[in-house]
Amino acid sequence: MKTIGIIGVGNMGESIIKALLKKGVKKESIIFSEVKKERARAVKKNFGIKESGKLSELVSGADYIILAVKPQDSKTVLSEIAPFFDLSKIIITIMAGVTTSNILSAIGKPVKIVKAMPNICVKVGEGVIGITHNKTVKKEELKKVKDLFEPLGKIVEIGEELMDAMTALGASGPAFFLLFLEAMIDAGLKIGIPREKAKVISAQVVKGTLKMLEEEGIHPTVMRDMITSPGGTTISGIAVLEEKAFKGIVIEAIEKASKRAKELSL
Repeated sequence: MKTIGIIGVGNMGESIIKALLKKGVKKESIIFSEVKKERARAVKKNFGIKESGKLSELVSGADYIILAVKPQDSKTVLSEIAPFFDLSKIIITIMAGVTTSNILSAIGKPVKIVKAMPNICVKVGEGVIGITHNKTVKKEELKKVKDLFEPLGKIVEIGEELMDAMTALGASGPAFFLLFLEAMIDAGLKIGIPREKAKVISAQVVKGTLKMLEEEGIHPTVMRDMITSPGGTTISGIAVLEEKAFKGIVIEAIEKASKRAKELSL
């Protein structure tokens, strides 16, 4: 197994470490760097992996380098590690808004780059990860990177021009969905169901719906039609959502998020 170096161990960095260890990667094959000392101590204690005192040592000793730092810190980190890169190593960046061209410009020489955009659900192995790469990454190398991320959830290979859209739909999407779930729970409360029970019911509605969609292999519209009977309760509620342009509002929210992602990447 080749060595994997992780720079930055926040929520995403930690989720990746967990997934790698779960996949069977040996602790000795993972090294990390984290500027927050307390956080670094916790990572060593919880996972038993080696901390690298210097970024130069981490990059020199790793075959895959996962950049999981905040986007605003990217230029500083990239300029520090640039001298230690060559085409035998692969950069895997999960930094939102930092393009492959940004990275190439900061490093100043040809390097292999895979850009991944995971969402928060990778923490439970049910995330969605958008992946793109530059032309120097070979097909077999991309497959190895996908294998590393496979325990985190579903991987979708897309062009870099769609990464901002992926950020809006995949990474921001859970927040939009959670807002709808909150509304369902509050609605349950308003019609007389105790909050905790409303929470259980609403969460199970979502869980069951998604499982049925997946196992039955049907389109959401088809399943909705199965639930909606003439003159019934469901169509009464749907009529209100349609009147309030519910779908249009969701589409607009995702478009706005995509536009903001694009602004941040400039």
